[in-house]
Amino acid sequence: MKQYLVILKYELFALFISPATYVATFYFLALLGIGFRFFIESFSYSDWILPPLSSLVVGLLFGAPALIPFITMRCFAEERRLGTLETLVSAPINISLLVVGKWSACFLFFLCISILSFCYPLLLLFIFPEQGYNLGFNNIEHWVGGGIYLFIFGGTFTAIGVFSSSITKNQMVAGMLTFTLLTLYIALMTFSFGDSTSDEYSSKPDKLIGALFGSFNNGLVKLEQFSVGLIDISTILNQISLTIFFLILSAIQIERLNK
Repeated sequence: MKQYLVILKYELFALFISPATYVATFYFLALLGIGFRFFIESFSYSDWILPPLSSLVVGLLFGAPALIPFITMRCFAEERRLGTLETLVSAPINISLLVVGKWSACFLFFLCISILSFCYPLLLLFIFPEQGYNLGFNNIEHWVGGGIYLFIFGGTFTAIGVFSSSITKNQMVAGMLTFTLLTLYIALMTFSFGDSTSDEYSSKPDKLIGALFGSFNNGLVKLEQFSVGLIDISTILNQISLTIFFLILSAIQIERLNK
């Protein structure tokens, strides 16, 4: 546990002093804030069926390929480029703890950005309470559901970024690989939205695949449930499984480099 905390503190410190993460965070939050403003102004004229708060969740979800690479690309790629990874893994430290520690730091930084983005509706609710109540920003279940959805998908997205960083020495390559994988992930979710087959007519192999990779074909469908406070346990377990899967791949890759 002590080793994990040391790695976590070091990685968080490295993230918070990195100019690239601050620049990426600033532009991401600025663009998200502008989009949120225009969405709220045009909400009454749109056909948006979800709670207005879910627009931030959608913005963070679809903006993740542009943000996550800046958070995760240096995890292992920079260590490999500088030659410090060999020294680090040769020390009396568990490689699994090393991977989990680096992932935890990236994940916590993503959560910080997500929390900052949720300041927009809070600010609107504080300055214009009547409009905020009309938009449903006072409904706790919307906040809890959207927060849990971002929490589980953010964990998976950062795990993908850590894995991408573990297989290359170049930060830019790691960033582009993360961007590509996350874009494909979200594209699959988008293209399969509304096309999921009912379990009643699904074969057993289809049900098994759906249980393992359910977020690829019903991730956005589940957003409709989470956004109104309906928590789906299967989606949470699915994302935890995917997160562990990519962390295991990262640990295997680092272990392979150590041999």
